[in-house]
Amino acid sequence: MRRSLVITVAVFLVFWAFTARGDDGADQITGAWQQIESNAGACPQCRISIDQHGSSLTVTANNGWSASLVAGQKDGSINATGIGRWRSSLTGAMAGKRFNVDFVLKDQRLYMSMRVDMGNGSRRTIQGVFGRIWSGV
Repeated sequence: MRRSLVITVAVFLVFWAFTARGDDGADQITGAWQQIESNAGACPQCRISIDQHGSSLTVTANNGWSASLVAGQKDGSINATGIGRWRSSLTGAMAGKRFNVDFVLKDQRLYMSMRVDMGNGSRRTIQGVFGRIWSGV
C-alpha cells in the first residue's frame, strides 16, 4: 500500500512538472540576442534581451524600444508576438511610436518583423535577424 502511494505521488509529480511548465517554447527564446542583420541598417552593437515573467515575455532593446510578448508554437517553430513602443525620449521619426512585433526562432536564429504605426496613416516594417551572443554571432 505504502509503496503504491509513493509511486503514484512520484508519477503525479513528474506529470505535473512537465505540464506546469507549458510547451510554448518561451524558454528557447529567452536571454540575450545580438542583431546580425536588419533592413534598417547595420547595427553590430544592437542587442535585445527577452525575459520571462510568468506566462508572458518582455523584450527590451538597447536602442530604445520594448514590447510585451506571448510565445507559442506553430508549424514546428517557436513564435512570439506582441505590442510595444519606442521610447518617447528618442530623437527622430520613431520616438514614441507604437508597433506590433513578431519573432520566429529557426535554426538558432531569431527573426523579427516589427510594424511601426508612423502616426500619419502609414506603417514602416523593420525586419531583423538576431543570434545568440554566446554562440559567436
